[in-house]
Formats: sequence, C-alpha cells, structure tokens
Amino acid sequence: MTHKVYLWGMGLASFLAFVSFAAILLFVSPEGGNAGILILLFLSLFLALCGFFGLLGFFIRRRMNNALIDSLLTTSFREGTLLSLLLVGFLIMKVCQVFYWWTALIFLIITAAIEIAFLYQEKE
Repeated sequence: MTHKVYLWGMGLASFLAFVSFAAILLFVSPEGGNAGILILLFLSLFLALCGFFGLLGFFIRRRMNNALIDSLLTTSFREGTLLSLLLVGFLIMKVCQVFYWWTALIFLIITAAIEIAFLYQEKE
C-alpha cells in the first residue's frame, strides 16, 4: 500500500468517525442513554480525533523536516493516538464524575510516560 492510499484511507476513516459522532449527538441523547450509546460515542470520538491528530501531525512534520515518510507516519499516528486517548479519557472521567485536577494530572503523567518510553525505545 502506498503512503498516499494510507493517508486517504486514514482521512476517510476519520471523516466517517466524525460523521458517526455527530449522528450520535444529533439523533440520540447521550445524557439519558445507556452504556452502549456512551461507548459508541466515545469510540467514534476517539477514532475521529486519532485520525485528525495523526494527519495533522504528519503534515506539520512533513513541512518541517525531510525525514523518512514511514517514521513520520508512525510518530504522528502514535502521538495522535495518545493525545486522543488523553482527551477522551478526560471526557470519560468527567462523565464518571471523577475529573479532579489531581486525577487529570495523574492521567497526563501516565500518558507522558508512555510517550517518553516510546521515544527512549526509538533511540536504541
């Protein structure tokens, strides 16, 4: 698969996830919904943000340096996934009413530690 096909597929999947997220918000009330609706809502938001941040990070990195496209794709996708996980995790904590500054800080530190572990592994 070429990089262009991969990027178009990622963009299309992200767009479809945004459409499904908007459809859930418009046609179903997540406030009074059951756990299945909330899982679909957060999953579609996670996939949409993951694709969006991955593509955004790739195009920003592509403009700034001329590294190999494969390394740019993997780094952008990993960081987009972690940022999406962080944002959706914050929303899940808010829904479960456990979103306090210290729980958010712990979650942020864990996410940053995962990224640091990946960066450390890349250097070896």
